[in-house]
Amino acid sequence: MPKRCRENRDSDLPQKRIRARNDVGPLDRLSRLSNELLLHILSFLPISSLNVCQRLSHRFHALGGDSEIWKKQYYSQWVRPRARRLANTRRTTLPAKTDYSPKVATWFDHGHLAQEGNWKRQYRLRHNWSKGLCRVTEVQFPQPPCPPTLVSFCAGVVFTADPAHGLRAWNTGDSARCLARIPLSAPSKSSSMAPTALAVSQIQDEIEISVGLEDGHFSLFVLNLQTSQLDLQSSHVGSSGAAITAMALSSPYLMVVSQHKHLTLYNLQSGSHRAGEKAEGSEPHQVASLNADNIVAPMTLSLRVSSSEIVATIVYSFFHIGCGWSLGIQELRLGKDGQQLDSRLATTVDSQYGLRPLQSRKRRRSAAEDNQPPITPGTPFILHQQPPTSMSYSHPYLLSSHADNTLTMYLVVSTSENLFVQGGRRLWGHTSSVSAVQVTNRGKAVSVSSRGGEIRIWELEMAISSLGSRKFFEEHSVQLNVGNKGEPASEPGGAIYHNMGSGNVESQELTLPIGFDDERVLLLRERTGTQLLECYDFT
Repeated sequence: MPKRCRENRDSDLPQKRIRARNDVGPLDRLSRLSNELLLHILSFLPISSLNVCQRLSHRFHALGGDSEIWKKQYYSQWVRPRARRLANTRRTTLPAKTDYSPKVATWFDHGHLAQEGNWKRQYRLRHNWSKGLCRVTEVQFPQPPCPPTLVSFCAGVVFTADPAHGLRAWNTGDSARCLARIPLSAPSKSSSMAPTALAVSQIQDEIEISVGLEDGHFSLFVLNLQTSQLDLQSSHVGSSGAAITAMALSSPYLMVVSQHKHLTLYNLQSGSHRAGEKAEGSEPHQVASLNADNIVAPMTLSLRVSSSEIVATIVYSFFHIGCGWSLGIQELRLGKDGQQLDSRLATTVDSQYGLRPLQSRKRRRSAAEDNQPPITPGTPFILHQQPPTSMSYSHPYLLSSHADNTLTMYLVVSTSENLFVQGGRRLWGHTSSVSAVQVTNRGKAVSVSSRGGEIRIWELEMAISSLGSRKFFEEHSVQLNVGNKGEPASEPGGAIYHNMGSGNVESQELTLPIGFDDERVLLLRERTGTQLLECYDFT
């Protein structure tokens, strides 16, 4: 092929430039629109398209992340389906198309999000909860020769208590950093007693902590969230003189159960002092005292304080000849002056047999109830031959875990006239024995299996409409899927990031739920020679 001359190559250059200039793409008319019109257009896009738009340019990144757009997406995805579900449960009508309302206080118990401005973060957080997507952080505590460390969680702060290090506060955002620490006993005492119970309660910008000791004493501490200062308020002698095994704190009231099955309710108002003030000569006022002849573990305590009364609840387990292990509920209602107004008892026996409470029998039955087959009281449809492994009560939800891989949910109805249990429901989903469970009053629960490291989160509102049903099927639950991987930290007390799979947990002995909120779940995992505090972060 002959070589072209210089003139031919030069003659081709202008033609190429002209051809490139004439190659004009489609006009970008969308970017010429105002921000108001673009926001209105983006509000109709699905979530996947919104995420793509945020990668186009700086302008679309800001428009696609607009808080009002994600606020409307949050309403469509999470609030409106819940409103429809509640309407069906209460047998009320809901319009076919419910208009979006920007007032968060009207969003069916979503008023706690009224102060939140970043709605994309809230949507991502709720999405991660629904899928079980999280990352885990571990903090290691040496176990021997010290007794097991007591751990509690409140307002994003983790509290640990042990005789060697005393009471310590940790920030969940930085698990390796200790916010504050203080000895469990006064400096005048030569030796520190081992803690046996721990309870926390938040009041505005302070967190009150109550620590029960093995000699029957209990101490009150306060943590200032603004200054991260931890101070000892007062120390008192228990009424029974035995080791404290369980506590419930809802300031200014404290409920204590001793090793001798002695229950005492205190009013801390008379002995409550601000941080830095002396508490000499001030003792908590004993409001009520009970002595149980026989309490079978597990047991859970609950305190509800309203403007007019105090409701102290004790939930325990007992064996019933007909339906096996059942739960009993004793409720003490007291006035603000300490006078006992009422003491009531209720059990789950009728619910295990499928019997409806008296309140439901008196009202007019609906058509759906008339179509149900008659319930024969001779055959219980909830039968447990072994005692529950754990139980959790946060009014109105009562949850118990069992060794047969199931949980049982009850709805406790407490009115000014009476106390009863509404229905019962078996929850399936675990593949091994369920060792611990914890529930909140919003219907969200966390359960843990003793083997395999299986952790499940539950939305219990969906099960309310089927309470008392004979159906045994899997309820809506999600297993946690940890997404981060890392290498364990070499120094004790440091953070460990790794993937919690089912193959690396053979050395685990026990896993207990410490607590959870809208952003994280905290578990205490005991292994041979050590304890691991695991924080599952959904942000």
